[in-house]
Amino acid sequence: MNEKIWQEAAKASIAAGAIPIPVTGTLIELLQTIMDEKEAEFIPVFTKPMNLKEIKEKSILSDEALDKMLDGLMRKGVVSGIPSKNTGTIVYRLLPPVPGLFEFTLMRGEKTEKEKKLAKLFDQVFKELSDMVQGAYDPVMDFLKTVPPITRVVPVEQEIKGALDDVLPYEDVKKIIEKFDTIAISTCYCRHEKDLLGKPCQVTKERENCFIFGQTAEFVIKYNFGKKISKDEALKIIAKAREDGLVHKAFHAKQDINNEEFAICNCCKCCCGTFQIYYIGGAPMQSYTSCMARVDSSECTGCEACIDMCPMEAISLDDDIAVIDEKKCIGCGVCSYHCPVSAIKLERTGMRNVFVPPARR
Repeated sequence: MNEKIWQEAAKASIAAGAIPIPVTGTLIELLQTIMDEKEAEFIPVFTKPMNLKEIKEKSILSDEALDKMLDGLMRKGVVSGIPSKNTGTIVYRLLPPVPGLFEFTLMRGEKTEKEKKLAKLFDQVFKELSDMVQGAYDPVMDFLKTVPPITRVVPVEQEIKGALDDVLPYEDVKKIIEKFDTIAISTCYCRHEKDLLGKPCQVTKERENCFIFGQTAEFVIKYNFGKKISKDEALKIIAKAREDGLVHKAFHAKQDINNEEFAICNCCKCCCGTFQIYYIGGAPMQSYTSCMARVDSSECTGCEACIDMCPMEAISLDDDIAVIDEKKCIGCGVCSYHCPVSAIKLERTGMRNVFVPPARR
């Protein structure tokens, strides 16, 4: 094994994302489980998203060998190749460990020894990330405050109080789904990881409930990371996610909420990556949202249903009345939708960036 090759491959993968994951033996072993040494030697060519011409200028591979290399890396979920919306030219991107490799190596839902090993390695990577963050807590939090959120919370379908009577398009998961002609569904990689670790989800039995849209969906379908579904099928899956108390989280191109969504995940506290890393102290809970939950104390019966449902543990009881910690509320609407007496309502706040630091250990 050429240690330098794997060190440089790890650095390149980390540099492709925003999360400062440490280069450790675990990360190296993870990469070695996913790709071979020739592929590891190649991937540092990606210093940015690149088209084929740009890659050829930096690579010593023949055209045939380069095509084979890129195809192999895309099939393994190491690189994505998606046409530019403006030019139609395929843009190749090296995927970081998270979000990236974690999702694409597990979203096929396979259960071989390789996937079981990957689940254990990713779990250890998350723990090592947590240790690093806890060891340099203040500077890491200061840095992460400068990084835009990876996700945007889309409230579950319900009435939202505000200046406008209608739910805004970006607040309506149905409207997001309906605007795309190509929709793919994949296995929830987060729940699949937990299944492989012998820790099945406590919130839902569903596994195929991660949506991918548009040109990204076409890539996912082509390389068998997911399958194409109709809009009607997608709406049925969303309805089940809502009933199960899952949080809709949208991903936007280039992490810019002014750009179109390319994916929606339906997240739970016990499995999903953003919650998982937050609760083990490895990252803040950071997301865009446009809503806040409010309690009508005259209607609240103190049944604690909302406390059980809240994925952020942002609700407590004070004198048998639910109280919401607004600094921790991500505006998902799960508490409001499942309140048996409708004592909690969502209110519009305007788009805001929720940043909840993880607990110090």
